[in-house]
Amino acid sequence: MLQPAPVQTTYTQYLTAAQNGMPATTSGWDVDTKICEDTSGLGIGFGLAVSQGTLHGDRSACLGTFSGGNFIGITRADPTLPNITSGFTDKYQDGDNMAVHVRGDIWVVAHEAVAAGDAVYFNATTGLLGNANLTTGTIVEDARWMTSAAAGSLAVVRLGNSAGNR
Repeated sequence: MLQPAPVQTTYTQYLTAAQNGMPATTSGWDVDTKICEDTSGLGIGFGLAVSQGTLHGDRSACLGTFSGGNFIGITRADPTLPNITSGFTDKYQDGDNMAVHVRGDIWVVAHEAVAAGDAVYFNATTGLLGNANLTTGTIVEDARWMTSAAAGSLAVVRLGNSAGNR
């Protein structure tokens, strides 16, 4: 018997293949640090479209286009965020430093069925990503779906080189 006793005695054989907001490849990507602009108090989740905000200055980013700004990227997962007392997990809160994926491949939950090669659209209110059928969708220039997926499933979005210049 090991002394002291091990903390974990069972292990998952395979890691999860992907998670919302996680990079899909390890090359050709860039991430900017923005300041989360969330006036709703609900936080901004991972794998959602964000646009240029105004509340926290030039580095501010808000969900969808609440402040009328232009698309700047997709929120990246941050496993180091604390589980705060209000119960939010896997979300950035107002004023937090927020990782925003601006170029490369990223896993996101498709709001609707998408096919590889489709254009990428985002909902200006919710930040959810989909294809041209997305209600109130705004196109993401220089982006496309790299994998096909059913609604509510994970798929890979590729943000092109121009995303890093936004």
